[in-house]
Amino acid sequence: MSPPLLALLAAFGFGLAGILLRRALRWATPLAAAMVSVGFTTVFVCLLAVATAPVGRLFTWRIGPFLLAGLLAPGLARLAFFVGVDRVGIARAMPLVSTAPVFAVLVAIGALGERPSLLLLLAVACIAVGGALVAARGSAEGTWRRVDLIFPILAALGFALRDNIFRYGFQRYEEPLLAAAAAAVASVATMSVVGALAFRAGRVSVARPALVFLAASGLCEALAYITALRAFREGNVSIVSPLVSTHGLFAIALAAVFLRDLERVTWRLVVATVLIVAGILVVVRAGSG
Repeated sequence: MSPPLLALLAAFGFGLAGILLRRALRWATPLAAAMVSVGFTTVFVCLLAVATAPVGRLFTWRIGPFLLAGLLAPGLARLAFFVGVDRVGIARAMPLVSTAPVFAVLVAIGALGERPSLLLLLAVACIAVGGALVAARGSAEGTWRRVDLIFPILAALGFALRDNIFRYGFQRYEEPLLAAAAAAVASVATMSVVGALAFRAGRVSVARPALVFLAASGLCEALAYITALRAFREGNVSIVSPLVSTHGLFAIALAAVFLRDLERVTWRLVVATVLIVAGILVVVRAGSG
């Protein structure tokens, strides 16, 4: 199977995982959902790493950057994303989280001291207009608050910082699965501390129906993760990364079909998602060029 097709399948998997998550949040608090999700991801990644990678190479100081990255994502960044989905819906949260590659490229460009091109500025303008459309609210679109859009944006920033820390770490370390496992374990440790504090305050709850949707969401995300890894391994990053980032489009389409009782997908959200994804494609290409 070609890398572009694998990337699109991964994007579909991430989008479907978001839809299932939205269903689960009817019976679970965002923190409980994040703890279950991160736990599932950690078990999966660790099993895969033990089965396919030389575990002895995990015990080195070079693993440090990945442990640091794990403090940000998937744990805290995924929690911010889940809170965003709970408060503004998947149709708004997913396009904003999709901008993570933009933050990653801009951070990388800033670190290198490069000046943005006119095309890059145009792409950022597309993303800004898309973000404004996401923030627009019609009279029949519920009572969500614009201030809650900060949660998916914080999630995107967290994922972007993680990606840049990963890039730095891979300059001295060459085992991606072990790096992912280390980051996942660090995330579990972080989420355990946050969860323990929240549990004492009575802010963690999850009902049995939520577990089914969370397990299905975790499976979709795990399969999407494997597919994306294979696409990155076999294809060009400048092609694969933008295609994987189109998961916001899949989320919008799936939400329109399967979340009619929970969310209303408007023309503004569709146009916003198209603008954001188009901007992402240009920014990632400019950053890799």
